[in-house]
Amino acid sequence: VIYGLQGGKWASSGKVSITDQQVAAIVKGFSDGDTLRKNNAMVGSDKYFVLQILDNAIYGKFSTNGFCATKTSKCVIIGFYDKSLQPGKANMSVEAMGDYL
Repeated sequence: VIYGLQGGKWASSGKVSITDQQVAAIVKGFSDGDTLRKNNAMVGSDKYFVLQILDNAIYGKFSTNGFCATKTSKCVIIGFYDKSLQPGKANMSVEAMGDYL
């Protein structure tokens, strides 16, 4: 999914269901990592454990699934993966998209 930093869905694909409020909580994690680490990241009805927060990327994991959120100057891109994809490859793809945008 791609969301503007001020809100609003720009694009989405796949089966993952994430609400505007859940995206806003992840975006807020870039400036307030402690709160996101404490509460973890909700995606649909699943609570993803926040593994790491960097200046431009947040990584989360739930069972064999995970996500990478990368922030650009105008948007946040959140890519999801399951057990069929290696986390490192998924993260590289999402981050490359962020570099492109």
